[in-house]
Amino acid sequence: MNPDDFWSPNEETVNSFDELEKLMNEVFAKGPQKGRVFAWRGHVDAGWPLHSSLYRRLNWTTGRLPTERELYRQEGSILADLHRWGLHMTSALGRLSVLNQLATLQHYGAPTRLIDVTFNPWIGVWFAVEEKRQNGELAKENVDGRLFAIDVTDRLINEDKGLREWEDDFRRPWRIGQPDGDQGENGKEQYQSWCTKVFAWRPPHFDGRIAAQNGGFVVGGVPMSYGPDGPNQWPKDGGSWKIDEVRQSTSLSLRPNKLRVKRGKISQDAVYSIRISARAKGEIRRRLESLFGYEHRTIYPDYSGFADFGVQKLKSTP
Repeated sequence: MNPDDFWSPNEETVNSFDELEKLMNEVFAKGPQKGRVFAWRGHVDAGWPLHSSLYRRLNWTTGRLPTERELYRQEGSILADLHRWGLHMTSALGRLSVLNQLATLQHYGAPTRLIDVTFNPWIGVWFAVEEKRQNGELAKENVDGRLFAIDVTDRLINEDKGLREWEDDFRRPWRIGQPDGDQGENGKEQYQSWCTKVFAWRPPHFDGRIAAQNGGFVVGGVPMSYGPDGPNQWPKDGGSWKIDEVRQSTSLSLRPNKLRVKRGKISQDAVYSIRISARAKGEIRRRLESLFGYEHRTIYPDYSGFADFGVQKLKSTP
């Protein structure tokens, strides 16, 4: 199944900056005015799944969609190796919490279960229309982009006194999701809850890129079809998506919702999707630079950003 099939039934499409701005105002009307908080993520290719890098690479390696058990074990192996390399501590900060270890690994391109987001909607748009190059040539310019607005209301680790301690935990806070051993009924319920919810984290600005991008992360267990309150389903016309179809499209338990619905209850872990047509990318990119100064040098204001994007018009291979 193409992940585009999963997202497209609930998406809205825009063909210009003006159309996008109008639609974004509708999203904003669902947001602060009604006490809702969104995390934003842009994909230059609307057909891409919403997967963490660890989930994606484990899928490529094993040739199958990972379960939470497999993801948890691989994550543990990576963290153990990080300790063996002596990289779980810094001279400035001392021992890093697990979340900070994972955020640092994510920054340097190692696979983690964290998914990068921004809390600035227009930066999310920029990522959806970003100029991409492969070996010096423009890439993804002729395919539609996609912008995700992820409802993280009441799911911010920083703002929940029951979750805030996750930031300083030296063990994985989601050890409640550990699948091995006899967990009892309480452990089983916690595990199911971890795999049917999504959490968001605004990390401290220990890195200039996080500050420039107003960055953060969303995190949660691999979607499962049964939660602590019963069956966990993703409706579609004529039935429900199979759990493998959900996992092909997202590694988090997110639920596609329509933006333009006048009635009905907003579901928890809702994600709204805006398709940005390929022909609108250039115009939107220019407007974002003109209005906000967004370009590679301001979004990636560090040496690794310059290495990746400062000379991207030069070929990297013969």
